[in-house]
Amino acid sequence: MNYQVKMKRLVLKIAGVLAAFTGIAQNYTTISHVDVFDGSQLHKDVYFTFKDSVIISISKQPIKYKGAREIEGTGKTILPPFINAHVHIANVNNLKEALNVGIFAMMDMFTLDRRANNLRKYNDSLYYAHYYSSNVGATIPGGHGTEYKVKIPVIEDSITPVKFVRERIAQNADYIKISQEHTMALMSKVQLAEIITETHKHKKLTVVHISHLADALQLVELGVDGLAHTWYLKAPLVSKEQLDVMKEKKIFIIPTLSVIQKLKDNSDSTELKNQLSLEEVFNEVKKAYKAGVPILAGTDAQNFGMNFTTQFYDEFILLSKCGLSNIDILKAGSSNIYNAFKLKEFNNLAPNSIANFTLIDGKPCLRIEDIYNQKKVWKFGIEITT
Repeated sequence: MNYQVKMKRLVLKIAGVLAAFTGIAQNYTTISHVDVFDGSQLHKDVYFTFKDSVIISISKQPIKYKGAREIEGTGKTILPPFINAHVHIANVNNLKEALNVGIFAMMDMFTLDRRANNLRKYNDSLYYAHYYSSNVGATIPGGHGTEYKVKIPVIEDSITPVKFVRERIAQNADYIKISQEHTMALMSKVQLAEIITETHKHKKLTVVHISHLADALQLVELGVDGLAHTWYLKAPLVSKEQLDVMKEKKIFIIPTLSVIQKLKDNSDSTELKNQLSLEEVFNEVKKAYKAGVPILAGTDAQNFGMNFTTQFYDEFILLSKCGLSNIDILKAGSSNIYNAFKLKEFNNLAPNSIANFTLIDGKPCLRIEDIYNQKKVWKFGIEITT
């Protein structure tokens, strides 16, 4: 059954139970004189109406619905579901914390199969953000992911790249994460190619951890779908021709500027000598953005103690330092992610789509700093914040 149809039926059932106990009919709700960023464009001073779990209309002219509850939206903005495109979830409470600030989903980029499957159990729950995961990332002995001394499957003689991918798919992985950290053991070109080819046979995406431009370019050549970080180690800077290839191949980048900034704050002088400056990193992301490479917002929390709430909006501010317009920053946290990962659970706000949205005081389309303002969140048409 289609996921959105399933969710509509679930919410209608909940609404029916509530009506039975309260004796209150389920009515339309209209938020008036509100700005709506639908995921792609801004609609100014409109009437936004939803009923039960479904958006009914987004209209410049008021449409009267009998018994409609009215909410004044002057000076406020409706935003689509945000998604943090790079995290490492600690526990289920992180999913609840995120949803309470308008982050409707999080994309885990390396965790144990068992933990990922336990967290997926909350995906149909009203008060938790949706959880996606690569499960265990692909790495080799001595590669990134092994330094934490947790027993994980690694690609070696007994586990081929093909077997690794098939095992992750069997464990419900939503995409395959590849770890190619330049300062640690690296997979061979043959191993990388086999992972990517096998993943695509299963119609899944590949996302790769990189820190060096040369590794990124090699993986782009091999057909990877997205970069889970931008490059930040000292190296020749990216050229226009290289970025044109990324655009042509439809590569997306999750810069994770939050974790790069934290890394620099915690690096000694020797380590910093081997890294681009933060300003240089910003400029590399700016060049990718100007070249038309899709930019996605992600933080890499919980690394360096980063939270799963306000840090995501700190990432928006860092993206503004890379020259992204306010609208494109909001896209980086919403529709760019829906599109890049081909998500079926999320889409732009439009009539007949699920009523998942955030009402925020202020106008982040004009002032991105307003993204920190007070928020109210509706999931499946039910207000979950008070």
